[in-house]
Amino acid sequence: VQCVGQHLALIVGKSLKHCRNAAKLIELEYKVEKPVLTIEQAIAQDSYLTPPHIIRRGDIDKTLADAKHMLKGKVSTGGQDHFYLESQAALAIPDEQGTLHIHSSTQHPSEVQAKIGEVLGIPRERIVVETRRMGGGFGGKETQAAPVAALAALGAIVTKCPVKVWFNRDQDMTQTGKRHPFYSEYEVAFTDEGVIEGLKVKTFADGGWSCDLSQAILDRCLFHLDNSYYIPSLEFTGRVAKTNLVSNTAFRGFGGPQGVVVIEEVINRIGQTLNLDSTLVRQRNFYGEAPRNIAPYGQVIEDCRLQRIFEELMKSSSYTQRQNDIQKFNDESTWVKRGIAFQPVKFGISFTHSVLNQAGALVLIYSDGSIQLNHGGTEMGQGLHTKMLTICAHEFGVSKDRIRLMDTATDKVPNTSATAASSGSDLNGQAVREACKTLKARLRKVASKMLAVDTSHAHEISFVNNQAKAPNGNAVEFSDLVQTAYNSQVSL
Repeated sequence: VQCVGQHLALIVGKSLKHCRNAAKLIELEYKVEKPVLTIEQAIAQDSYLTPPHIIRRGDIDKTLADAKHMLKGKVSTGGQDHFYLESQAALAIPDEQGTLHIHSSTQHPSEVQAKIGEVLGIPRERIVVETRRMGGGFGGKETQAAPVAALAALGAIVTKCPVKVWFNRDQDMTQTGKRHPFYSEYEVAFTDEGVIEGLKVKTFADGGWSCDLSQAILDRCLFHLDNSYYIPSLEFTGRVAKTNLVSNTAFRGFGGPQGVVVIEEVINRIGQTLNLDSTLVRQRNFYGEAPRNIAPYGQVIEDCRLQRIFEELMKSSSYTQRQNDIQKFNDESTWVKRGIAFQPVKFGISFTHSVLNQAGALVLIYSDGSIQLNHGGTEMGQGLHTKMLTICAHEFGVSKDRIRLMDTATDKVPNTSATAASSGSDLNGQAVREACKTLKARLRKVASKMLAVDTSHAHEISFVNNQAKAPNGNAVEFSDLVQTAYNSQVSL
């Protein structure tokens, strides 16, 4: 047993009361050992889940040795529970021939499908995972919905009856992972003007007892340790600590906020040391024109608008005047103090593992002109389904009431990526658009005949206001066009 909350057994019964009574009958014997409960304890005991990952540029040791000003410090950020309103839940329904239909509150139906297949030793084609919507996710249902669904699937296969596993709030908070706590140590070299010359950071993530997504989260922390600032010489080292706590997982920001906290603390301390406004220190360290436009991992920062945004924001917010007013208030107030701050953010969207930056859609047009829309993204309150409906309606030029958006399901759109990394709308939206464009190309061939348009100009036919319209002013109702296409045996 690696942590409190680790699963030891699954009890299946006809009612919740039966299950709870049965759980009371189980007797467990433990050999108690000393647990590792903090990152500092893990470091002291050399307890890690991963090897170090390192990003280097320049000669950081020489930079620190030659620095006119140098600071050292430590930064810690705590964990955080997702506290989605709907706790982890899954319903497994056995079908004919040993197949399963799973209703899962998950951001990643394809991973739930894959993990159930691994647990039961059956191929994925025998498992359908469906997600209508979630009552919140925030990363907590990207990987950790899979064990819950696997438990339900196992129970359904054994009993040949539908089985639901639904954590209450205590179970959910005890048994599921959180935002990763981080502990970091830094050394920074800087000039009289507050310009950073070099930065050395060692950062550690508390992965809990197993890895989950910890390595990818740690990497994203490393990618954001520079935030919006150019650092000529650097060494960023990261490692995932193993502790006897629940396995931590994805959480909105995915390691990026933990990295940004470190460099922002560095900036604030430089300002305090030099008696400079930290806003001015931030401005002086922005990314800019070459050679100050290369990220630590080699990416070129193109079209950098930081300086322009900074100047416009300072002006539009009356920052300097408000800062002076606050200082005057603080000088006259003994107990109540006020403050104002400015912070830029560089944040990478989409998946670090580039193969995951893909999506799929299945769009069906029926012979009466109605449309069915399937896509691989999941809805958790962010309005993804509304966006997909809007894209589909826009492409076909029809009203939304003509379109039925189906539940996300692995038998409609397979091998999907998780809805995560701020990419759900972009990736799935483009997939929906491409599917609609394919169908429109087929319909235009039929429309060109109906509208007396030369086939070489079929691409000029537009779809708007529930009609297909030609440049010559002729128009045909969308439903009539589809019916004609159907009668002409055009595949839709």
